[in-house]
Amino acid sequence: MNVLRGCIVVFWLGVLLAIFMDLPAPFDRMLQIAGVVIAILHALELVGFAFWIRRHGVFHWRDALMTMLFGVLFLKPRMHAVRRSAR
Repeated sequence: MNVLRGCIVVFWLGVLLAIFMDLPAPFDRMLQIAGVVIAILHALELVGFAFWIRRHGVFHWRDALMTMLFGVLFLKPRMHAVRRSAR
C-alpha cells in the first residue's frame, strides 16, 4: 500500500512538472490530461465521501486533501474506521 501511495505522489509530481516546465511533446499533454481526469474523479469521490461522512462523523480539511491526492486508497480504510467506531 505504501509503494502504491509513493507511485501516486510521483504521478502528481509529474503532473506538476508538466504544468510548470516544458517537457517533451507527448508527455506534457498526456500528463496534464491524465491529471485533469484523475482530479475530476477524485473531486467526485470527495463530494460523495463528504456527504457520507457528515452523516457518520466529522469531515475535516485533511480528509479532503488526502482524498484529492490518493482517492480510494485513502477513502476505503477511512470509511472502515468510521463504520467500526459507529458501532
